[in-house]
Amino acid sequence: MRKAILVPLLILIVVVSGCLFKPPAEVRFSIDRTVVAPDGTLHVIVFVNNTGKVGLTGATLVLGDEGFQILQEPKFPDVLPVGHSVQLVWILKAPAIPGYYNLKLSLELTDELKRTWTGFYGQFRVFVSEGAAPSDELGLGISGPETLHGGETSTITVTIKNKLEAPIDLLDIRLDLLDGMRVVSADALPESISENGKITLRYTVKAPYAYRKGYISTILRYKIGSSEKSVIESVPLEVTWRPWNADSGTLKDAYDLKYHWITDGYLVDGYWSERYNSTPTFNRTELRNLTLKIIGNASSEPGAAKAIYGWMMRTYSFGDTTSTLEPDKILLQDRLSYAEGQILTTAMLRSIDIPARIVTLYNGTDCTRRPVTEFYTTDGWYVVDIEHGFIGSLEEYLASPYFPRLYQIITENGYRMVAQSPTELSGHEHVDVTGDFIANLEDRLISVVSGRLKPELRSKLTMVLNNLNENERLYALFLLSSAPNNDDLNRVMEEYSTKKIEQNVKTMYEFYRDMEWSDDFTRYWKIFAGDVG
Repeated sequence: MRKAILVPLLILIVVVSGCLFKPPAEVRFSIDRTVVAPDGTLHVIVFVNNTGKVGLTGATLVLGDEGFQILQEPKFPDVLPVGHSVQLVWILKAPAIPGYYNLKLSLELTDELKRTWTGFYGQFRVFVSEGAAPSDELGLGISGPETLHGGETSTITVTIKNKLEAPIDLLDIRLDLLDGMRVVSADALPESISENGKITLRYTVKAPYAYRKGYISTILRYKIGSSEKSVIESVPLEVTWRPWNADSGTLKDAYDLKYHWITDGYLVDGYWSERYNSTPTFNRTELRNLTLKIIGNASSEPGAAKAIYGWMMRTYSFGDTTSTLEPDKILLQDRLSYAEGQILTTAMLRSIDIPARIVTLYNGTDCTRRPVTEFYTTDGWYVVDIEHGFIGSLEEYLASPYFPRLYQIITENGYRMVAQSPTELSGHEHVDVTGDFIANLEDRLISVVSGRLKPELRSKLTMVLNNLNENERLYALFLLSSAPNNDDLNRVMEEYSTKKIEQNVKTMYEFYRDMEWSDDFTRYWKIFAGDVG
């Protein structure tokens, strides 16, 4: 009898102590230099081998010393399958004050089951010195243009110099580019470099049709005797994309199936036209000339849209009465309805060769409610919502205080989101885009909220969400994403215990779930955060 009791007890002790739980990954940390100039850059290299039972979906590096700053994070694979590995490189900025620093690192991994794994640590002693010198073994250099235009092809040159009196084996080289950039052609890496030798490699790269600003890096693995090492160098690069300067062939290549949202002649459909006794067309050339003056030296579609929005806010006051659908007539008014503002915004964007469309609610009869403008970029759709003073990516719009009420209308009142796509002005001519707004909504909100949180708080968010049901999780994400700024969001997540967050979410959801939500969800954030008297 006693033995029967002891066996389960022993098993329980082993389980509690973690002996039966296999770590989900093998993680190794390294840095490319231990001596760095003040405000100089260094690289943290993290090798992750998935040794668990499910795919890994993300990695967050947390710095233990606030003197160091992360300048650029690597892009994690969509899913790192079991048995596969990846090498990730973070670019860090060193402290400005010389001295010795303990660079403490920890890594948090997330998996396909939305679990967060911690317990991976690294620590390095870094000397910040004015006299920081390059490696005395192997020199690596990377050079190329400081700026590129979207779609432009250019050459990046990598030089490798052996500073030793003996040959060095070269194992492999990787060029990390900005998101969307691709290598068109590349020189092959030799197997070795002779003593005091120098090698030049040329890469032909093509820039994406998008705005990008960051660092491009080259990572070289080499071997001296039996010792394997790595060296990394990075240089800044900015890519600008001005579609209004591109020809039609380039625009078609850049926007592909979305190109017609530039050339479509009508802005809203026949239902609108009949209701307001107006034809939704515009003089593209005249509007283009005005819009080009307004956007000035904008370097991307979002930059141009923000300039148009700012001009509109300075030029017009807004109300609810729509008198015309013609942008040429809207321009002459002093006061616009929100619908007229969206129509004019859409027309101005199309006039400078940015794909744009009006998106509205549709209840089976009326398709004029809550109009917003969407414009397309390589990174996806962006939203301009004049009534709520919002301009940003679709993901940011979903995580704004203005989307929860829209979500409630769609899911509880049977409305659909439609993009106005008329060709003949013959009644309702629109396409259903509801899925663009509500598909995988929870994951999309988690991505935005996690990006606003300090890295060390992201696992706390995961723990909170894991203890809520599906509806409560979505409500929690609506609350958190409605925080007016990142400081408020992080303050509440730091000060509140997971239990308090969960209880507040459950209580508020039960109280408000059957009510009509406010157009601005910030109201509920204030209650959640204790900011109301």
